[in-house]
Amino acid sequence: MGQYYTALAIDGENKVKKLKPYEFDSFNKLWEHAWIGNKFVNAVYSLLHDRPCKIAWIGDYSDNPYDPNADAYAKALTHEEFMRMYKIAWGKAEPLKSSNFTRKQLKLVNRATKRGYLVNHDLKCYLDMAAYIRRSTKANGQCFNPLPLLTACGNGRGNGDYEGQSCYEDVGTWAFHRLEYTDRIPEGYSEKEYRFIEERDTCTVFLSVNLDEKMKHKN
Repeated sequence: MGQYYTALAIDGENKVKKLKPYEFDSFNKLWEHAWIGNKFVNAVYSLLHDRPCKIAWIGDYSDNPYDPNADAYAKALTHEEFMRMYKIAWGKAEPLKSSNFTRKQLKLVNRATKRGYLVNHDLKCYLDMAAYIRRSTKANGQCFNPLPLLTACGNGRGNGDYEGQSCYEDVGTWAFHRLEYTDRIPEGYSEKEYRFIEERDTCTVFLSVNLDEKMKHKN
C-alpha cells in the first residue's frame, strides 16, 4: 500500500499549522511531491522563511510501530507527544490552502535558487540549497527536495517512499527540529552535504497513481 503524508509546522508559540498536498494540486506520496519547485513543499518553506519552526512530514503509517531505537523522529519527542501531532496531521482540523500563500511564496525554492540555506538550529548546521541542487540533480533534471526527506516520519513503510541508498540513513533525522529557510548562514554552524538521489524514474510512479487515490484523504 502507498503511504500518504501531511506536513506540520509548529511555531515558537507551539501553534500547529497543517498542510496537505492536495490543497496545492500535488499527490500524497513522498515520491510524488518531494521535488525541487513543488508548490506544496514551497508553502512549507514559506512558513520557515526567516521564522524558525519545528517541521515534520508525517506519514499515515508512522504511528505503528513507534520505535525510539529505529525511528529518527522517535528520538525527538515522546510517544505521547508524537501521537498528539499524528492526530492533528490525520484528524479533521482544516489544513492551510494554496490561497493562504502568494505566487512568489509557492515558487520560493526552485532550480535557480541562490543564497538560500536550510538551517537546523537544534543541530547547529545548514544545507546550502544551490550546492545541494547542483550535486543532487539527475541527468533527466529530477531533483529531490531535502526538506520532506529530512523531516519524514515513517519512510520505508509504504510504496512511494524514498528508497535511495544515498543518504537513506539521514531520512527523518531533522523531524521536529527547529528549522529556518534564510539567506544568512548563522555564525558557527557547520555545513551538511546531503545528496538524496534514486535510480528509478518518476514516470513509473505517476503511471501507477490515479486521481481517485489523490482525493482519498480530501473527502
